[in-house]
Amino acid sequence: MARPSNSFDSVTMTIAVTPQIKIYLEDLTADGMYGCSPSEAARLLLGQAIEQKIKEGVLTRRKFMVQNGEVKTTEPTALSS
Repeated sequence: MARPSNSFDSVTMTIAVTPQIKIYLEDLTADGMYGCSPSEAARLLLGQAIEQKIKEGVLTRRKFMVQNGEVKTTEPTALSS
């Protein structure tokens, strides 16, 4: 199943993972449920983890908008620690 298109452009990030993590990410792509590449599986898992942190109250859901071609948040950026 194809994912819905984003309303915002994607940005590229480079992360380093251990060989073990890469193997797990490859395992997740075997049946296509987590995409077709380890990078796509990592993107999906990261999104799920952020959603979980929002549910737990660790993060606050933000509202975003595009202004002059840049993504801006309409919420305060500081979180209490």
